[in-house]
Amino acid sequence: MQVLKGAEVSAKIKEEVQGLLASVEGPAPKLAIVRVGERPDDMSYERGAMKKMENFGLRVQSYVFPGDIGEAEFKEQFAAVNEDPDVAGILLLRPLPGQICESDIEKMIDPAKDLDGISPANIAKVFAGDESGFAPCTAEAVMEVLRAFDISPQGKRVTIVGRSMVVGRPLSMLMLKANATVTICHTKTADLEGGRRRPGEDAGQAFRGAERGGDRRGHQCG
Repeated sequence: MQVLKGAEVSAKIKEEVQGLLASVEGPAPKLAIVRVGERPDDMSYERGAMKKMENFGLRVQSYVFPGDIGEAEFKEQFAAVNEDPDVAGILLLRPLPGQICESDIEKMIDPAKDLDGISPANIAKVFAGDESGFAPCTAEAVMEVLRAFDISPQGKRVTIVGRSMVVGRPLSMLMLKANATVTICHTKTADLEGGRRRPGEDAGQAFRGAERGGDRRGHQCG
């Protein structure tokens, strides 16, 4: 089994980004990280993302709101960030508190600023095979690592363990776009090992769809 590590891929991307930034006139693009509440995993992820983006030479600003903020007020504040012409990309840390309808916020985010591929417009494009759509970052990272190691999914059997909209489902669409034959396994798969490897066949590639903090939690709206 070959284990692919992303450190050298990240270093290469950093060089490419810094090269692009050198040709940009004016300030570097600005990333907005939107966090509601004080969840330790959100705060840890935020610190890591800010450090990474700053190391790349990008500007980044954190927008933090209290965990008990009302839905109407949060929507107003989020709209201000979303419509700010100085903000080139938005990373919304989820899950949001229960009083905020998460799907409403996903619909609000400008698809062109949607760094995590959560807007319905981007999701639809990913599932339609439209390369102009932004896929969720972990799913896209898997494809980028494969390209960096010169591994083509074309013609291979690929098993994806996980079916969330954060990793498993969008990754399966990206793999299909790359002409792989895809099997999705999940918590209700009766024979996970049998689904991952069929007797007499190459296993191809196997990917585990692990999300930060588990599967995204949905909220009922309306």
